[in-house]
Amino acid sequence: MKNKYSDQCLEEKMVKYSDLIRIKTKENNEKLVKLDGSTIPNGYVLEFSEMKKITGENIFVRETIAEKLNNAQTDIKKKCSNLSLFVTFGFRDLSVQTIRFLNELKNQNKFYADPSDLYEAVHRYIAVPNVAGHPTGGAIDIIIVDKDTQKTIDFGGKQYDYRTKNCYVFTNTITQKQKENRMLLRTTLIDVGFAPFDGEWWHFSYGDREWAYFYKKRGAIYNQITYEDLSKFML
Repeated sequence: MKNKYSDQCLEEKMVKYSDLIRIKTKENNEKLVKLDGSTIPNGYVLEFSEMKKITGENIFVRETIAEKLNNAQTDIKKKCSNLSLFVTFGFRDLSVQTIRFLNELKNQNKFYADPSDLYEAVHRYIAVPNVAGHPTGGAIDIIIVDKDTQKTIDFGGKQYDYRTKNCYVFTNTITQKQKENRMLLRTTLIDVGFAPFDGEWWHFSYGDREWAYFYKKRGAIYNQITYEDLSKFML
């Protein structure tokens, strides 16, 4: 009961769809760039490989995100030379986000008298498209790997495991060492300007609505990019 109550408290404190929809955006037209694998190792995982149809094996992010990742990589190597950041997702086409959202919407088997509560419930698993960070090119999914073993360090839960509470950054269901590993990732990314999302230990962003909410900015600087406009944002 203790862990369940604790996780409920964590959920109440997480940023919600209703928080994000109120935040205004003013697109700054910053370009998308391909992540350089020699600097920031990256690659899609099987569960989230839909973008390969659009960008191939390449992961794209906004220019500033790439710069901040380079800085974060330098910082983490100073802390431990055998560790490296590894990005598993960046820009997600809005159509891909929408399909995932609609699929999760169909999976809801509970009646909500207020439709907004339904959106909030789904948003916990997959962001509502019009406020989602990945379609802006400003959000990333990221882990830390041990270069000696080529394996992910122990975060106390598999990445993209949304169905358990282990995805919550501050869950009480993990060990002290696993908490320390999550804090290593979190502090490294925050130190270079990324905003964390407490509902997913692997998710960080800059320039989107979540970033604006976390840092109490006047508004977001990146908006969602549609497939039709994608070419305008490519360098």
